[in-house]
This record gives sequence, structure tokens and C-alpha cells, in this order.
Amino acid sequence: MEVYVPLRRIGVILHVAKDGLMVARVNSSKADRLVGLVTMDYSMRRIGVIKDIIGPVNAPYALIKPIKGLNATDYVGKQAYVRDIDYDKVMRR
Repeated sequence: MEVYVPLRRIGVILHVAKDGLMVARVNSSKADRLVGLVTMDYSMRRIGVIKDIIGPVNAPYALIKPIKGLNATDYVGKQAYVRDIDYDKVMRR
């Protein structure tokens, strides 16, 4: 039996920086609250953790630290998600 967990799309992964962090364009206007959330792909596989938000307020980017053993370049061009329940929790802060 599979459990359905709603996901919230946070943005698309654009590239991998030299230090290994993935850079994703964030869709949320309150992106600063996303720091610390676990990111996933559409199949609910963990990708990494949002470590920082950079760029202008109206067009922010998230720096995602990939989990160990993950080939980050495989996720370039793909959407990144967070669990809906986690997203709602941080947006209520």
C-alpha cells in the first residue's frame, strides 16, 4: 500500500556549482523561509537540503546541498519539491 504525500513544487534545478551545491530557481515569494527543508524529486526520493537563498527578492535562487552518493548533475533541468506539510509549517512562521 502506497501512502500519498502531497508535494509542493519549489522550482527547477538550473545547474551544479563548483562546490557541489545545486542551484534552483525558486517560485515562492517567501523563499527565505525554505532554508532547512528537505527537497525531493517527483518520485519522493530525497535530493538534498536547502542551505541558503541567494539573489534578488523578486527572483530568488536556492542552494541545495545534495545527499551523499547522489549524482547532482542527473537532476539539472528537473523540478524540486518539498513536502506540502513542511511547506505549510514554515509559511505560518
